[in-house]
Amino acid sequence: MTVSRLVCAGCGATPAADDPFPFACPNAGAGDDVDHVLRREVDLDAVELQTLDEEPNPFVRYRDLLHAYHVAREGGIADADFVALVRRLDERVADVDGHGFRITPFARADTLSERLGVDVWVKDETGNVSGSHKARHLFGVLLWLEVAESLGLADPSARPDLAIASCGNAAL
Repeated sequence: MTVSRLVCAGCGATPAADDPFPFACPNAGAGDDVDHVLRREVDLDAVELQTLDEEPNPFVRYRDLLHAYHVAREGGIADADFVALVRRLDERVADVDGHGFRITPFARADTLSERLGVDVWVKDETGNVSGSHKARHLFGVLLWLEVAESLGLADPSARPDLAIASCGNAAL
């Protein structure tokens, strides 16, 4: 197995390695009674998680857990070039949002803890685009598309439309 791969939880199929848009199981719609949902498998022995890194952008700090990063590295894209890609895209998010993706603090909520009489810890992601699961999901898809285009797997003029299903889950 490469460092990471996409696998259907229902049937075990994997999208082709050169599929520029591997967002669905290749067997989806086959008429069977199986939920064809892709999940990512990661060889954790092959990743070097930088937990002590002070990098505030989670897409840079935790890049070694991203499927797009593994495909980029296996395709010959240097680590520094991947980081530059993330920073360039993050700057575009900041142009719209006022700031880009940042790791949000996880801390004890003193007042709430005192009132309830137990320790309460809170991850306050208000006012932070990275607090939106949908934004993180779409940014990950955008990274994938940029990597696929850089490796010649996809034509930039053939990008699929992206959409959000507002039912609490991100969708394409």
